[in-house]
Amino acid sequence: MGGLCLINNIASQKDNPARETVTSFLESVKTGDSFAFWNTLDKRGQGYFLGLWFYAMETMNIETIIKLTNEKEFLDGVLGPIISALKESIGELLNNPRFGDIEYHSPHCANIIVTPADRETAGEDDYIPLVLELGDAENIDNNLTCWKIDTLKCFQLNKSMH
Repeated sequence: MGGLCLINNIASQKDNPARETVTSFLESVKTGDSFAFWNTLDKRGQGYFLGLWFYAMETMNIETIIKLTNEKEFLDGVLGPIISALKESIGELLNNPRFGDIEYHSPHCANIIVTPADRETAGEDDYIPLVLELGDAENIDNNLTCWKIDTLKCFQLNKSMH
């Protein structure tokens, strides 16, 4: 079976790891928690930010910058404006979001439909993109994998909302 596959109501199950990732992402944007936000991003997205910061902080080596991602104050400073912009652009999703179907594009890529509580139907851009990755010690399911926000697709989507 090729193409897009819809699994009805899987995202509404309480113990669904994909839904939990999206819930954590939305909650981190709502509360401005930069550390939680950072931990929901996929490795490609984190790598993108690390590359930007390495370029901007010419005198620091990449190992030091990676260590700084464990410091809330650093993440607040570098991610705070991004989180604020996201909060402004997706604010209607942050209070009582309704989760719809999960759409699998491949075994490793999916979208979860998310709409504001007061809207009955989803628009074409009402989704959060996800990618399945190998897990780390804090973020792992029984299959040694975890769902993360597909950062570059998510931010591309939100960029078009402005």
